[in-house]
Amino acid sequence: MTEPKPEPIFGPGRVRRSPDPLLLVLGGVGAGIGLVVDRQIRVGLYVCAVSLIVAALLRLALRPRAAGNLVVRSRHVDVAVLLAAAIAVAVLAAVTPFPHSSG
Repeated sequence: MTEPKPEPIFGPGRVRRSPDPLLLVLGGVGAGIGLVVDRQIRVGLYVCAVSLIVAALLRLALRPRAAGNLVVRSRHVDVAVLLAAAIAVAVLAAVTPFPHSSG
């Protein structure tokens, strides 16, 4: 009896993938949420909005394979939805009266 050959670690069967750009976006949103928890609500929401703008720019600039999990629909629809969400978060952060923290 012959034993099956072990699968090679490096070779044509393995595909090297770059890091998913969604991780960068989630890191920015996480930082924004951290600022909101730290009672810097408006600044945290602006950081979240900027992260969504970065997501839209990455989706616009990267090929679908490189954009990873940012690809949901067509490129134009994804960019439009991300930009609309960013604008909505920024406008709501600008016009909502948040209570001032007491220290």
